Amino acid sequence: MLALDAEHLWHPWSPTRVNPDTVLAVSGEGCRVTDADGRDFLDAKSSGFNATLGYGRTEIVEAVTDQLSRLMTYDLGEGSTLPAVALARRMADLTGPPLTRTYFCNSGSEGVEAAVRISRFYHAVRGFPGRFGIVSLHGGYHGSTMGASACAPAPTPISSLVTAPGFTVLSGPERPDHRSLLAEVERHLTEHGDQTAAVIVEPVQARFARVLPDTFLRELRDLCDRRGVLLIFDEVTTGFGRTGRMFAWQHGGTRPDILITGKGLTAGYMSLSAVTTTGEVFDAFDRNKSQAGFVHGHTHSGHAAACAAGLAVIDILETEDLAGNARDRGRQLLTGLEPARSLSSVRETRGLGLLVAVELDSSARASGVRRRMKDDGVLVRRVGPAIILAPPLTVRSVEIEEITVKLLAALETENAA
Repeated sequence: MLALDAEHLWHPWSPTRVNPDTVLAVSGEGCRVTDADGRDFLDAKSSGFNATLGYGRTEIVEAVTDQLSRLMTYDLGEGSTLPAVALARRMADLTGPPLTRTYFCNSGSEGVEAAVRISRFYHAVRGFPGRFGIVSLHGGYHGSTMGASACAPAPTPISSLVTAPGFTVLSGPERPDHRSLLAEVERHLTEHGDQTAAVIVEPVQARFARVLPDTFLRELRDLCDRRGVLLIFDEVTTGFGRTGRMFAWQHGGTRPDILITGKGLTAGYMSLSAVTTTGEVFDAFDRNKSQAGFVHGHTHSGHAAACAAGLAVIDILETEDLAGNARDRGRQLLTGLEPARSLSSVRETRGLGLLVAVELDSSARASGVRRRMKDDGVLVRRVGPAIILAPPLTVRSVEIEEITVKLLAALETENAA
């Protein structure tokens, strides 16, 4: 199968073919996956951060199967379905007013793309077509489609040649002084506010688990209000319990105008994302139907079976208090990793809930740690010089202990190399 893979499959995020580190996954149960050779791994990265409830949740499979057997989906452009209506209502209950209107897409990237277009359309239908700029922060990740990737261009030699215009990336939270970061955003909006549609940020940057302080988010909210700029929170990774609350913005209470969620919405069982806006944003389109409203959509927007999966996921999250488990297990993980701070190669440990980073002094050393962890039966993600941990929200204390012990061992071995 790996030979066929090397011949036919184009893997995302890489121009290369399969390699000795490739995991050919064939099954999963709980927080573990099994490869084609029968080897068992503890998945400390939740697949692509999306397997938030782990593997083999029969409740979700049954909900999807039941919906597929009756009606797999129907075009929301000219109709509706019960699961889509129910999930949109559930979203409104979870976010609370004024975030009351949800637009469904198929992936996080599509959700960001829709949010960017909503922001630009919003200002245009209100008579300000010159407000089209989108501001984001360095170090963030917002997706891989044209507009989404422009919010956080990949650091490649040809990035400038393929990035869409109208996007500005300012300094990010890797800067320790968040006051100066806010001052930079304020300077930009002072000079270009009348040309800016929205500021998009992740309350916790998923790529490196960098947490934006609540005070920064509150002052950013105030700044956007004063300049008439929409505030977008990208919670594709952090939404639905990952940080110890249902949404990361709830830690500090700073609501956005537009909220994007994705991965945890269906926990990897189906493809679905959501763009939830305030009633004010929606009403701007509703009052201007003569200008065609929001001309945007996808064939599978609000796919009925995917929405059924989302409803089942939310039931599990609430019934089992998995946001609370993420909070407790995240604290256990950060506490257990405290000894790593004494290693000369470790620059920082940080995170919130079950999104934790251990940053080392080089990408090469981080790659070595990742390989050692895999050899020891634990799968982690490496991003540059950082090891990122994001196990399923169902992870148990004993599994956190396993991750911690094996990671500390890998770090000590690489530190001595």
